[in-house]
Amino acid sequence: MSFRDRFRPDLRAAATLVGGGGIVPTTSGALPLVSRFATDHDLARVAWTDIYGDLSLIPVTRAEAMAVPAMARARHIIAGTIARVQLRGYAGDQLLGGDQAPAAPPWLTQTGNGLSAFHRNLWTADDLIFYGWSCWRRVNSTYDGRPLKMYRVPVGQWSVGDGVVYLHDGLNGTPRPAHDGEVKMIPGPHEGLLSFAAGSIRHAADLQRAAGVAAATPAANLVLQQTAGDPIPDADIDKLIARWATARRGENGGVAWASKGVDVKELGAFDAHLLTDGRNAAAVDIARHASLPADLVDATTDGSLTYSTSRDNDRRGIDYGTGLYMGAISASLSEDDTTPHGQRVAFDVEEWLAGTVPGQPASAPAPQQPAAAPAPAPATTGEPTL
Repeated sequence: MSFRDRFRPDLRAAATLVGGGGIVPTTSGALPLVSRFATDHDLARVAWTDIYGDLSLIPVTRAEAMAVPAMARARHIIAGTIARVQLRGYAGDQLLGGDQAPAAPPWLTQTGNGLSAFHRNLWTADDLIFYGWSCWRRVNSTYDGRPLKMYRVPVGQWSVGDGVVYLHDGLNGTPRPAHDGEVKMIPGPHEGLLSFAAGSIRHAADLQRAAGVAAATPAANLVLQQTAGDPIPDADIDKLIARWATARRGENGGVAWASKGVDVKELGAFDAHLLTDGRNAAAVDIARHASLPADLVDATTDGSLTYSTSRDNDRRGIDYGTGLYMGAISASLSEDDTTPHGQRVAFDVEEWLAGTVPGQPASAPAPQQPAAAPAPAPATTGEPTL
């Protein structure tokens, strides 16, 4: 099995998971992922258009969201940070695994399925960002039933109905109820961006497509109007329009030909403000949905501040966005069914943010908050390092 198949098994059938809040517990009795898959992203758009007649009603897919640069940037910042920060065990404020401390839970670093804890945590964050839930499979100890290893079950291999988790690993991928203690469900801080940010994602995607059209046809919008002679047959009109469209895309240097009796009129150019300021505003909306400062996704606002160091950017990204997902993951994994009572797990940056990093004096000062520059003009002194 390839690494791609382990991450996204639905892609083996050229499928794309659809959003719309599909991965949530329901009480209907039916699996909420009945319409999980669209056979192909473009074919799915055709099918949904046939049904609803309105592309805006099509559920936004993860593939569509990731095609939006600002959304991809936000995902990489959040998921990449969570994957790179070590998940540790604590007994109170004592770090587990040291010379004078109890052993840390082995599943913190052991997955048991051939993929690293880095990739497990990375794609867990991805699940929470887009779908609102993530599912881990447990390999339990026969002694006390606590997990020894845990790995992520890719989206598309599990679902939930009537509060029961179903694993899609039965005969021919049919769902079966998970056994008691077989899985660990990790709820996110919200229901998933594909559910509530669909409008902003699609708006940003529409502006991106408009920019592509403007780049391919930088001249003004044109109309070919017949002014004399017999009416031109529809077939000839179609050929004439096709020739003009080809010329505008750059063939022959953008030079086209119009016969006698055909007048060429300009109907206006693309709005540069829409394609520049509009795309920036769309990126700001994406950042707001992801709970990240806008400048971290390379968008600017009138109230943008200047931050002097990459450390400031790191802290802001964690304070305002990434920490929300870290807290959801560590809180779920600290429950008694996973971690022994009296112990907890946390990303070590959470301790740093609280100013209680193990091994530091209790009076150690917490990292300084970033200070706003006096000038209101948006600027950054360097690329965020998250």
